[in-house]
Amino acid sequence: MKNCIWFMGGLSSQRDILLAIKEAKIDDLTVLASHPQNRPEILSVADYSFVEPEESSLLEFMANIIERYEVGTVHVGRNCSWFEQHRPEIEEMGVRLVTGARDVATFALADDKVKFATFMEQSGLPVVPSLQINTVDELKAAIADKPFGDVPMCIKPVTGIYGQGFWRLDPNATMMKALADPDSRRINPNLYLQAMQGTEIKPQVLMPYLAGPECSVDMLLEHGEVIAAIGRKKEGALQHMEIESPAFNLAQACAMKMRADGLINVQTRNNQFGEPLLLEINLRPSGGICYSRACGVSLPVLFAKRQTGQLTKGHAKNSAVRSFRRATVRVVSDVIHLPE
Repeated sequence: MKNCIWFMGGLSSQRDILLAIKEAKIDDLTVLASHPQNRPEILSVADYSFVEPEESSLLEFMANIIERYEVGTVHVGRNCSWFEQHRPEIEEMGVRLVTGARDVATFALADDKVKFATFMEQSGLPVVPSLQINTVDELKAAIADKPFGDVPMCIKPVTGIYGQGFWRLDPNATMMKALADPDSRRINPNLYLQAMQGTEIKPQVLMPYLAGPECSVDMLLEHGEVIAAIGRKKEGALQHMEIESPAFNLAQACAMKMRADGLINVQTRNNQFGEPLLLEINLRPSGGICYSRACGVSLPVLFAKRQTGQLTKGHAKNSAVRSFRRATVRVVSDVIHLPE
């Protein structure tokens, strides 16, 4: 196998993934990195790095890099649907392409929270009930009807990342709450309805607001088979690592049902009865994928060793279980000194 892996433009964890792999000092491994923007804090930690061109010339750019550095695997963490659309052309360059899935339809399903919930429900997996809202009148009627009983409700865009557009609909919140304390993500339903008036409404999803805790499970899969997984149960500012719980098992079942492929993430949240329900699947590495290093398991390193043939599938699975130790982490801010 070729011992060169290229990590193309990712989201918040690209730097951490590169650092984890470089610090592991994997024999004869060359690590490339690229990003659509000039991001020195990311690009400086790879052996070789590049700024990616526009999509119109991206395939030619990839072909040149792959040939020059004898790349064996290309991992992408953003715009994954575009790469999946061009899988045949990219694989003809002699590389393995890892996008998080194996077809465009899977990304479309994962990106649509309502369709995802319906698919999981039809598959027999417990999922957060989701009601699509397209108009002000639909939301007004749903608030009055209480489709989830007396459980508080929340709303967010049908598609989106990072929790953008998420709000808890709290009838006890003052009209100033959303402005005076936006981080609380609470808004009076009447104010939300007023804000929707006279604007172009993108499809929203109305859901019950669950008590929690939330569990975020980072995984390495190959063609729908789980190779390694680490759960992070979130309690306030703390995250507890685990490899066995109902939420952990549910997340793996979801990833296998979606036939995920690569480094991905599934999130669950407990309902008022303490039962985990599926929230969403992210067919890309999460921002916290490298937190698992605190428990002795580095999913990016396992990925790199699998891609370069330094670990068999069985050894990778056993390594993740054997190396695990309980750990609790707290996320803190940091400052990165940018190179010249």
